[in-house]
Amino acid sequence: MTQIVEQLGPDDLSRHAFNVFLMAGRQPVVGRLVFRALELNPRHPAALRYLSDFLNAPATQAFSAVVLEYALSPATGLGKEAFDKLNGLRFFDMWSWGYATHESGKLQLQEADFADRSKFELDGAGYCALVDRVLVPAGSLEAAFRAAHTLCGAMSGMLAHPQLGSDAGLFEALHPERFMKTNAYDAWLRSNTMELDAMDAARREIGAAPVM
Repeated sequence: MTQIVEQLGPDDLSRHAFNVFLMAGRQPVVGRLVFRALELNPRHPAALRYLSDFLNAPATQAFSAVVLEYALSPATGLGKEAFDKLNGLRFFDMWSWGYATHESGKLQLQEADFADRSKFELDGAGYCALVDRVLVPAGSLEAAFRAAHTLCGAMSGMLAHPQLGSDAGLFEALHPERFMKTNAYDAWLRSNTMELDAMDAARREIGAAPVM
């Protein structure tokens, strides 16, 4: 049934974010959906997963990493199933970012290759340095997550810096209080879900299930 976006809860918003990622790739609407989901519930496991995915690009890799560290921290309190999935994603990302190397030397790995992590050599110091690029200036994991959430909102047009506008740098997100919600955010919340519903139906037709 067609609704307006504002009526959607974190579960539906996260499912739609997965659908868009699957069918169209990293689009601004993915950022809008996860930004809204985490605004409603900052500990929602699927929304945290898709926020990390949304920020998983060379320029914003450190923000993607701190989202996973926040998600996996005891304070977030994820259940075992969600924790295990996100812990597996973190390990995969460490490999894809160059912080884990398989003993075989292969650069292309299959899913089965990740079953035995003892066969990987980890660059823990390098990974920690990546995380610290956001964590140290933020001062805490929760503040680092808020910075990543703010960056997501700015990248998707939901937040704007009143003084700097589009010239605001990535690390300006360390100061969420300097951003304001845009008129576009309010308009999007009032928009209908017809396109999202159509994409959900298309995803179901091909038999793809959300990863979280």
